[in-house]
Amino acid sequence: MEKWRTVRVKQELVDQVEKEVEKSESKSLSEFVSDAIQYRLQTLAKQRVSEYLARDRDVRTPQLQEQLFYTDKFMWAKMTPSGTVEIGITEHFLSQLKEIVNVRTDLIGESVSKDASFGVAESWWFTYDLYSPLNGKIVEVNKQVIDDPFILNADPSHWIVRIQPESKDVDS
Repeated sequence: MEKWRTVRVKQELVDQVEKEVEKSESKSLSEFVSDAIQYRLQTLAKQRVSEYLARDRDVRTPQLQEQLFYTDKFMWAKMTPSGTVEIGITEHFLSQLKEIVNVRTDLIGESVSKDASFGVAESWWFTYDLYSPLNGKIVEVNKQVIDDPFILNADPSHWIVRIQPESKDVDS
């Protein structure tokens, strides 16, 4: 008897989902489910943002060198001894793409703005923007990552670009 009740509940759920698909802009049930899962994961991630945000914004402190700071756009940043900031992707970012097959960035010398895209990471199905956590100028692009983006799939700790922060970002 319990088995039949389970089947009825599942059919009710399927009927409800089909109604939602008809109301949405999705082309198919699989697209609707994929969008719903992606939305739920983004919601869960946003709820945990405070756990990942930097606690101390003073990048001039020596002990902050080699320490990773995380952004709400799933990027990490690390101050180098030379004063530049390395930017990379988090494991969560990688888990959203499943497999990175291409990385493109702005060119060396180009200015970047806080929370603005400086490039993209592509999977076989999706393209996601890479966001800068600060204002500055790209001073180096990791050629190893550009030439072989698959290394990020094995280890997302590789930096993608190095940015020279604007002086007002360092002083604030």
